[in-house]
Amino acid sequence: MIKNIIKRTKKSFFSILILILFFASCTDVDKTIGVDMVPDEEQFMLVTDTLYPAVYNVTLDSVMTMNLQYNSFGSYYDPILGTTTAGLAFQIAPTTDSMDFGTTHTVDSVILDIVVTDRTGEDAYDQTLKVYELNKQIYYDSVYYPVRNINSMINPTPVATKQYVRTPKDRWETSDTLKIHLDNSIGEKLVSAPADVMLYDSISSFYEYFNGLYITADNVTPGITGRMNRMALNTLDINLSVYYKRDGEDTVAAYWHYSSGYMASFTAVQHDYTTATHSLKVNTATLNDTAQTATLDSTLYIQGLFGITPMIKIRKNDIQNWFVSKNMNKEQIAISRVLLEFDAERFEGYEPDRLATPLGLFYRSIQKTSDTATVSYPGLTSITELNSTLFGGALNRTLYKYSMKITYDFTNMLKNMEKSNSAVMYVSPYTQITSTSYYGTTSYSYIENQAYLYQTLLKGSSSSRPPRLIITYAKPRY
Repeated sequence: MIKNIIKRTKKSFFSILILILFFASCTDVDKTIGVDMVPDEEQFMLVTDTLYPAVYNVTLDSVMTMNLQYNSFGSYYDPILGTTTAGLAFQIAPTTDSMDFGTTHTVDSVILDIVVTDRTGEDAYDQTLKVYELNKQIYYDSVYYPVRNINSMINPTPVATKQYVRTPKDRWETSDTLKIHLDNSIGEKLVSAPADVMLYDSISSFYEYFNGLYITADNVTPGITGRMNRMALNTLDINLSVYYKRDGEDTVAAYWHYSSGYMASFTAVQHDYTTATHSLKVNTATLNDTAQTATLDSTLYIQGLFGITPMIKIRKNDIQNWFVSKNMNKEQIAISRVLLEFDAERFEGYEPDRLATPLGLFYRSIQKTSDTATVSYPGLTSITELNSTLFGGALNRTLYKYSMKITYDFTNMLKNMEKSNSAVMYVSPYTQITSTSYYGTTSYSYIENQAYLYQTLLKGSSSSRPPRLIITYAKPRY
């Protein structure tokens, strides 16, 4: 009897214990216990600040234009950006080795075929194209910039003039093949070339004998839109045919062509902002005013074909003043995210299809002597952030705002702040090209304002919504 009572008592005790443990496991634990034991200097808070860097309108005249995949020629008028005229210089070479032109020959005709893939402007515009012979040799491995005195490199008299009015067979047809009849003197020069310069083994001798050609258009009259023509400069996009009689035979043909990969080419561009008439037109008085001697512009411009682009100058003094105003230094904060934001300017008659996207940042130089020093540079190199999938730069078409994540680069600026007075960067459209090889996949980023005539307007430093750096960082709670 007593044993049975003891057994029942044990069972009751264990049952009650299990119930107590069950309800205890459902009770929230006070996780704040011990917080007052954590030192104050180890407690951090997230903070967001906004800085306003100096941003200027500058001409992007130091981007290399040689041997590009896409090129433009023509003349286009924009009431905001004025007149843009572009031309293409290129070499040609014989398509076969050791051509035999006979003892006597007479040239019948010379035809230059050029493939135009796309255009900006009016199809119905009657454009006057002109072709010139180069009087100076160009080189595949030389550096050419868009702004140059092209007149010093061409013979003054054109070897061809062609009226170009686009009449596509249907609205889906985008490509045109232009047949331009050149002066017979070009054919005579080619078929009279010495035999030793017609060999591929001595092709450099041919380039010395015949420097190449340059195609452009007459300047469009301000107020008329005009047209800018684009072409993908690949092999066989440019062909030159010479038809001639040889030793009394019927007419035969000889061929020359441009080939990408080893023949030189470059684009020359002239921008005339003085012809603009719109209320938002470029202020030439403040253009390239990087020393800040005049009032900063209320409108920034991103112009294709190596035109105007915003230049950002993040100055050491501005960063130091920010630290002082917050009673902190760079060793006391941890950067979480930095966004560079621009608001797009919308105006009557703007064309959304010509808005540049995405935008990227490209370093010009690090100024080491003074805040206004001019440092030369061979070209523009993309920042590391462009190769990241986290990089933004696309246009938010709801807010009409460009936002770019530059956390990595801003952090580097803070680390190297003592070495330079400012970090200078350009804002420009960019594109990424992925290359796959035996060694792996590599992504390259390039400035992409070469062939497309962008017209993007941004709110400037003196506007109601200036360009801004939005910095999110962790700092101690004291």
